[in-house]
Amino acid sequence: MKPQPKIIGINHDFPWSEPKEDDQLIALMKAAGVTHVRMPIRWVTVEPAKGRRDFARIDVIIEKLTKAHIGILGSLMSFPAWSNGTEGKKLEGWFDTYPPEGVADWGRYVATVVRRYRKEIHHWEIWNEQNGVDFWRPLPDVDQFMRFLKSAYRACKAADPSCTVVLGGLQMNGVIANPWSPVKTPNFLQAIYDAGGRRWFDVANIHPYSLPRPEEGAEYMIRMIKDTIAVMAKNGDAQKPLWVTEIGCGTNELDTPAAQAKLLEESFRALYRLPQIAAVFWFTLKDYDRAIVGPEDSMGILTAKLAPKPAYEALKRIAAELNR
Repeated sequence: MKPQPKIIGINHDFPWSEPKEDDQLIALMKAAGVTHVRMPIRWVTVEPAKGRRDFARIDVIIEKLTKAHIGILGSLMSFPAWSNGTEGKKLEGWFDTYPPEGVADWGRYVATVVRRYRKEIHHWEIWNEQNGVDFWRPLPDVDQFMRFLKSAYRACKAADPSCTVVLGGLQMNGVIANPWSPVKTPNFLQAIYDAGGRRWFDVANIHPYSLPRPEEGAEYMIRMIKDTIAVMAKNGDAQKPLWVTEIGCGTNELDTPAAQAKLLEESFRALYRLPQIAAVFWFTLKDYDRAIVGPEDSMGILTAKLAPKPAYEALKRIAAELNR
């Protein structure tokens, strides 16, 4: 039997990017050997007011990606202000990271999106970095998150029983605390298991960021991932796939474009030596106009003007190697 091709993933926020760039970005992805894109389909985008849904932009993107034979990991996230009562309030952080009290409207959003795109999208990620204060306010709360994970899992499976539910990518490895965050939430993956989370996701998921420095790099990333795998095994989840939906680094005077490219190539190669790893996604496709919560303005494999960086050529090489 021919082995399944490796997922060569990239992150890109198509719903919030310039529509005029869509075709060029998709062509560049295809040329680099990208097989899948991780893309948010935010609740706040598709239902900005309760009961008023707008899928126009998402429909166009999904049609283009499907025609290009690029798979999609749809990230379901982002609470509208009408759902959580934050409209007009002064808040710490983004308003759409404050969960509402109830899960009914959330479950309807999830079911609506999954049902609409069940022919095109078969993998759904529930939230993003819920163990970090940037994405779960006022503070990460595993019991609170579990209510939304359970609701989403049920809604996904009701809308498309054959779909795969991916746990929202945990900061770092879900074991250690995020070294770049003032809020520390170690052992969050174990807390999910302790809360009965094992049955509410089909694929585990982490973001083991590592910089291209002598003390870090791909070797440090692998050590982190092995600790994740150990937690999964301890909780009876050794056979469950593990996805890495974000790795990457910005470019600067210390971490040069050449170092970024080297980290990308070494990381994909090292990660796919681990049998538990079923998908790897680089963050991100193109540089941002500005940083949001980290050095996103320089983490792309393309510049903001869509010129290929050394990391683009590195992705092309590793995609050809892994799917030879």
